Amino acid sequence: MFIVVIVLIFLFLLNKKKREWALPLGLGIIFSYIISYVLKFIIARPRPLGISMNFLFNLPDYSFPSAHAAVAFAMLPILNKEHPTGRWLWIIFVSFIAFSRVYISVHYLSDVIAGAFIGYFVSAFMIKLKNKKWKLTGLR
Repeated sequence: MFIVVIVLIFLFLLNKKKREWALPLGLGIIFSYIISYVLKFIIARPRPLGISMNFLFNLPDYSFPSAHAAVAFAMLPILNKEHPTGRWLWIIFVSFIAFSRVYISVHYLSDVIAGAFIGYFVSAFMIKLKNKKWKLTGLR
């Protein structure tokens, strides 16, 4: 997932017409990730089957909401805005990522749905912020 995000942001930076959307895309992904992890530790819902996804550090690992779904759906509003012809491809791609988490039994369906809402609405907020605030302050 991390590699997909880096490649996507890099592709936006390479295209002069799309470059202005790299920052909102990156911020939408980062804030979606942070919000989902804050909620994970507040809610502390155990993962299905007690599976831990934390292989490197011995930290608590919780299920709700899905950070993968949040990050995947954070890409969707900006991809739809900048590449509307691929709208169904983007929806299928992010849905596949999100529901793969349920399929491999590391999340409940409600975890994925909550993560999808978080990611989508954080990124949609970034679009609104870019369109309104950044023009007023001179940021591009």
